Amino acid sequence: MSGLAQIKALYAYNEWADGHVMDAASKLTDDQYTRDLGASFGSVRGNLSHIVGAQILWLARFNSSGGNSLPKIDGDLAAIRRLSADVHTGLHDLLALMDEDDLSRVLSYVDTQGNAQQHELGPALLHLVNHGTHHRAETALLLTSLGHAPRQLDYLFFELERAGGPPRLT
Repeated sequence: MSGLAQIKALYAYNEWADGHVMDAASKLTDDQYTRDLGASFGSVRGNLSHIVGAQILWLARFNSSGGNSLPKIDGDLAAIRRLSADVHTGLHDLLALMDEDDLSRVLSYVDTQGNAQQHELGPALLHLVNHGTHHRAETALLLTSLGHAPRQLDYLFFELERAGGPPRLT
């Protein structure tokens, strides 16, 4: 599998896993959804908002259209789902236009602290997925503590389902 093919698979996984965490979050009461539980961004809503906000920021950077601050996302879960769907469409469209050589292209941007940064595009694309995995795992722990554990989110379970296997729910 080429590097670009693997990145495309990871982006498909990222969207799949985001959706399953949001499915579990949909079972929460408003109080549970917004309750500060001491996570990186306080609550389930805070963490989901950060995940989607970071994806929006990185998509802007990948498209060379700026992006040096996280967008403020304070909506309910339905609004976060809509933004998530939009950003995943944008990421899919971006990857569809790329070839293997693009992965070594230098990405220049200004980070959220105002510092100029440069990275090869390939590692930056991987960072987005890894960042989402980190915060999804944290959010999954919050959901579990609230009695609404998400289904299995392991990458290999995604690949098994993608190949036509049955979903692994627990």
